[in-house]
Amino acid sequence: WAMEHEFQRNFPRKDGDPIFRKTGDLHWLRRLYPHIAAYLRWWLDNRRDAEGWLVWSCVWESGQDFDICRRFGPQPTSGTTIEHIRPVDLQASMAQGAEILMRWATLLAREGLTLPEIEFSAETEWWRNTADEFSAKTRMMWQDGWFRDYNSLSQAWSSQQDTMHLAPIFCGTASWEQREQLRSYISQPPEEALCWPPLAMTLIGSASTTQMPLEAAELAYRFIDASYRSIDRRELDEHGGLSGMTREYRRTVTTGKEGASDYANTGIEGYGWGALSVYLLMRYVLGLYEEEAGTIKIAPVLPLELRKADTTYSAGPVAWGRYTLHVTCTVKYSDRYTMHMRCTRLIQSSSGAEIFQETEINLNTVEQQWEWEGFWGEERILQLP
Repeated sequence: WAMEHEFQRNFPRKDGDPIFRKTGDLHWLRRLYPHIAAYLRWWLDNRRDAEGWLVWSCVWESGQDFDICRRFGPQPTSGTTIEHIRPVDLQASMAQGAEILMRWATLLAREGLTLPEIEFSAETEWWRNTADEFSAKTRMMWQDGWFRDYNSLSQAWSSQQDTMHLAPIFCGTASWEQREQLRSYISQPPEEALCWPPLAMTLIGSASTTQMPLEAAELAYRFIDASYRSIDRRELDEHGGLSGMTREYRRTVTTGKEGASDYANTGIEGYGWGALSVYLLMRYVLGLYEEEAGTIKIAPVLPLELRKADTTYSAGPVAWGRYTLHVTCTVKYSDRYTMHMRCTRLIQSSSGAEIFQETEINLNTVEQQWEWEGFWGEERILQLP
């Protein structure tokens, strides 16, 4: 869970849960569980207001401490307290995290796995109640067609619309009706929504959850394209940023005669978001989704600009739990594709250690290949060997 330290950047299903869904490794999950549970409990013990709502101590702690995030009002410093603000994304994140821990505890209890001082059956009930509590709190924040922060000092709902307010969709606590009402914002988001990775991840994930796969793919493509052009440039920009370095934040710029917008560096390097473009590419463009160990869902959606007939796009090797994937997508028509996937499974040597064996090296390698044609966004569930 170490992408960032701020809670709202650590949506739990984006880290530990996908790894477990790919591997099904219950012994690994048993080792991970107490650390994640302790992390969420810290927030419950130390960051609740008098009425039980989660809050951030200051804007720095929220991670949203620069000009793009104006939702907390004027802030003289990043240490300015905002404990009077009840943020939507913080309640939704807890609801999501508690639901995941409830499911993990249920699985560990079912398999009879134990840890000192942890009773997984009791943990299941505790986290179920926590998930229900914060799901209800999140739904209470739906006001006038939008999820809104609440100011407990002024006793007023925020009038601002911030992309992080889509967190209930991203975290799975929003209703179908609420998702439908927010479609227009998702389809035409403000330009700054792709300037900062937490905003981009929340926006694109919400588009996918709202059954808007083309919008998710187009947004992911814009983010990836701007990021790659920035990282791969051959000369220093005006901020002196080094080529090959990821950026935490980008600014919008106007290009061309018609005033089209693009993204440029702001000079802030690194900060832990280098892998986001890869994640967006694999999930929302090539459409690789973890279901459970030994099962994968594939639903490719190439952005329109890349749909040139007979063009082929490949990715591999892609580590996927105990498997290694090689994926090739060929554009047939503007609305159809052909997908080929080769999967090689890790096997065990006589000593019990897992090893990887290519087909040409050892004839006992477990391998399977698939090829099919489909419409963009059409799902295919595969059972891996």
